[in-house]
Amino acid sequence: TTSLKSTNNNLMDKIAKTLGLDQLFAQKEDAPRTTFQEETDPKQTKGRVLRTAARPQQPSGGSIPSSREYTTRKPSSPMISVSSGGVTGDYNHYRTVALKSTPDRAISILTSDVSAYIASLDGGYFAQRGYRDGDLGENVLVGGVEFDFFRVGKRYRFTSKTENEGKKPSIAEDDVIVEITEAMEPCANLCKLPYINDPTIANPKERVGRCQYFIAALEQKEGLRGWYARVVKGGMIRVGDMAAFA
Repeated sequence: TTSLKSTNNNLMDKIAKTLGLDQLFAQKEDAPRTTFQEETDPKQTKGRVLRTAARPQQPSGGSIPSSREYTTRKPSSPMISVSSGGVTGDYNHYRTVALKSTPDRAISILTSDVSAYIASLDGGYFAQRGYRDGDLGENVLVGGVEFDFFRVGKRYRFTSKTENEGKKPSIAEDDVIVEITEAMEPCANLCKLPYINDPTIANPKERVGRCQYFIAALEQKEGLRGWYARVVKGGMIRVGDMAAFA
């Protein structure tokens, strides 16, 4: 069986060779390993909300992917309000127009191990040039669990309630509950981030190469790009809230 490392490296090498940039990518990093296993009582596994974010529709047209001002980057806020209709004050053009504001993509979630993975790519190339949390457009960034903690069809809750060790968890009145609907797919819109579509890179092939490399790195495993979820029970998600199975 071909290993992920072998597949990943061969893919990156092929991209560079095709573009005539055989030496462009000095290092290839493995995608985070899939290590999460459901425990006897999976509700004992918990993460923590590290960041919440929303970006409203931009009057300048910057929310439309075809715009020169478009970016997937979202600014942080201490908390977000979520409902079946989505995240208050957040706008996704494709979801709104093409998918008619589907509730199945009401909120997006990413885990911090993916951020660390991106920061390590190509010897830290993207991190050195400005990659930061929020660049993938996630509404919620969760730490303390790995990307495969979230699974399609499973329900999770975000709560500010403090729970005692060993005590059976219960759903509080102000808990938010979401159900994962699909893994997000990396697309070329990410390539509008400034360190990929970098005007200081004179060679057009290198820009294309950086774009393809970034996307290919996030395609290595389901969930690396993040997860979409529908909101089962709305409310506020705050930085510091616990994330756990519902």
